[in-house]
Amino acid sequence: MKACLDVSIRKGVLAAFIRFLRDRLGYVFNVEEEFDKRFLLQKYVFLARYFGLDLGYDYSLYIYGPYSRELADDYYELAGQRVLPEADLPSGFDAEGFIELVRGRDARWLEVAASILAVSKSYRDLPEDEIYGILRMSKPWLTREYFKEVHEALKKKRLI
Repeated sequence: MKACLDVSIRKGVLAAFIRFLRDRLGYVFNVEEEFDKRFLLQKYVFLARYFGLDLGYDYSLYIYGPYSRELADDYYELAGQRVLPEADLPSGFDAEGFIELVRGRDARWLEVAASILAVSKSYRDLPEDEIYGILRMSKPWLTREYFKEVHEALKKKRLI
């Protein structure tokens, strides 16, 4: 999927992804009222790009990991609609690989995973210890053991 998707097409595919998350993970699309739902959607959409679902959103690294203002604008707009637009997920999206990575993972795990991938992409060939050091600046609760656990899961999936 091209990063320069037409905005209306992008919103349709985002709506399809939200339905996919509901069906496969039990995700409830309630972004207007629940921070956790917005947080999870930000991480799911970010991680999905590594499995072939790139909606073309730009991300910045914030305290809670990668965040896209454009994505936020789109999901708030979708939340205001009575019926989500119809679209299909692209055939190149590895839905099973994505589900294997995220199923059963809590918000902290998703935050750390997305942050590791964002830092790894921004600073290619950065040693693992330096990635950990960068993440510790915004996540003082992050232990080396937990970082290694998440990092290994990403390596196993060949995402880093």
